[in-house]
Amino acid sequence: MTARPLSPALRTLALIATLGTLPAAQAHMTWILPNASHLDGKEATVSVDAAVSEDLFHFDRALKLDTLVITGPDGQPREAENLSAARHRSSFDLKLVQDGTYRLSHVSRGLMGSWKQGSETKRFRGTAESFAKEVPAQAEILSLTATHTRHQTFVSKEQTGPLRFQPEGQGLEVLPLGPVTDLSAGDTTRLQLLFNGQPLPGASLKLLRDGNRYRYKLGEQVLTSDAQGVVTLAWAEAGRYYLAISHGDRPPAPPAGATPSTGPSAAPPAPAPGSAGTRDKPLQRASLAVTFEVLPR
Repeated sequence: MTARPLSPALRTLALIATLGTLPAAQAHMTWILPNASHLDGKEATVSVDAAVSEDLFHFDRALKLDTLVITGPDGQPREAENLSAARHRSSFDLKLVQDGTYRLSHVSRGLMGSWKQGSETKRFRGTAESFAKEVPAQAEILSLTATHTRHQTFVSKEQTGPLRFQPEGQGLEVLPLGPVTDLSAGDTTRLQLLFNGQPLPGASLKLLRDGNRYRYKLGEQVLTSDAQGVVTLAWAEAGRYYLAISHGDRPPAPPAGATPSTGPSAAPPAPAPGSAGTRDKPLQRASLAVTFEVLPR
C-alpha cells in the first residue's frame, strides 16, 4: 500500500508541533542561507538567500534585510553587496577579502501586546518608536512583550580560524568554540549559547536537517546546553541544518479554577499589575535560528 503524502495543512501542524522551541508568533521558519559555507580562491564571493518558509530552505516569502550585520575575521564590520528582494526571497553577495570566518547576523526587535481605551481592547504589534506614537501615554496596558529575534550563519575563506568574535550582547546568540564552517559528516561543533551576553545553561534547542518537504518524519534532534551554556552538535549526516531556540519571560498562568471564556466577543481577563508586561518593563522574549552546512566526508 502506497502512503499518501501529507497535505499542506497537516505538514504545517506537524512543523508547529515538533519545532516547539519557536515562538508562537513564528509558526514559519525564518533563515539566512549561504550558497556555500567555505570557499577558496582570491576572488571568493558568497551569495546568501533569506526567506520565511513553511518547509525548511524552501522559498515562500522574502525576509527584509535592513538590519543585517556582518562581522569579518578581524572583528570589523563588512558591507553586503547587490542586496535585492523578490517575492519569495531576498539575497545579497559578500566578498571574502580576508582569510578566516565571517559572522552574518540579521536582528529584529519589536513590541506586541494589548491595551485598553475606554471599554475597547486594542492590540499592537510594531516597533518601540511606533508604540510610543500610537498608544496614548495614559492607556491601560493589558499586556506587553518586547521581542528580539536573531538569524545567524557563518562563512569562511581558506582557513576557518582563529575565531575572534565578541558577543553582540543582546538577545540570544551563539559564540563558536571551534570551527562552524568547512564541516564534514562525523565532525562535531561546540557552541556557547548566550542570552544578553551571558551563558544560558539548561536551554533546550532543536536541530533540523534540510529536506523535510520530501520526507514524512522531520527527524529533529533535541539538545540541551550544559552548565556553561555550551551545546555540542554531532554531524551524523551531510546536509544543511537549522538550529532553533526561544527563551524569555512567559505570560502568567490564569488563576487557579478560572474558566476561560470561549465566545467570539470574550475579552481576555485583566492581568495583575505588572504580571503581563508594562510600559516601563515589558516581558522579554528572544529567539534564535542558525544555519550550518555539512559536507560528505
